[in-house]
Amino acid sequence: MAKRNKPYKKHIYWLNANQVSALKKNLETRHIKLKYAKGIVCTPMDRINKIAVVTPDVWSETCRRQGSWYRTSDKNGLYLVISSFELADFETDRAAVITQSDFILPEPAPLNEKQLLFESPQLQERMPPEWGQVEDTEKRIYLRWAKRLGSAERDYDQLHKTHTANHANFIEPEFFIETMDGIIPYSIDRSAHLCSCCVELFQVLGSQFKKKLVAPCPGAVIFARLKPDRYLLVESA
Repeated sequence: MAKRNKPYKKHIYWLNANQVSALKKNLETRHIKLKYAKGIVCTPMDRINKIAVVTPDVWSETCRRQGSWYRTSDKNGLYLVISSFELADFETDRAAVITQSDFILPEPAPLNEKQLLFESPQLQERMPPEWGQVEDTEKRIYLRWAKRLGSAERDYDQLHKTHTANHANFIEPEFFIETMDGIIPYSIDRSAHLCSCCVELFQVLGSQFKKKLVAPCPGAVIFARLKPDRYLLVESA
């Protein structure tokens, strides 16, 4: 009989170096290995990874430009721990719990709405200068990834505008669900047209909201094997 997968769940923690050392020792007593992400921030989101840590330097490796959101945030210098199980000794350091959602994007944000998000003062105040410094090689990679996920977009400038507007929607939301507990902002386009979903998943952006609905970007689809366009529910701890 085939083994059934447990429901997808990841617990997100931000720890300092001493806490990570203590965690590693604790896990060793339980014969659990703490893995270390190499080169790419999002690989611990893969279902097969039980628990992993992202050291601060990883944010400056493969996705260095995208990592500028982390380096200009209050998380800078902290270690990201992504676990499939709760860490009782670090309950106060848990930032979020991530599960799969059945949310379906009603429709992608129209171009004029993306432009307004792109120009929003709140975004301009928060956006790192390095975010806009895109080399030609990276432009080609993102266009290739978009095509791989079924997009016909051939203009990187339009793609970058969507990337940026999507981040803006988690700073000062224009696209969200209204609930009794407040608004739930969501990713404004399909996975093919997104970038660096890690900053929303790991509470670098949008931590002020109790809940967020985040679609995986192409990198998370490719390197963490997340399903394209399958939204993840991020609930603040």
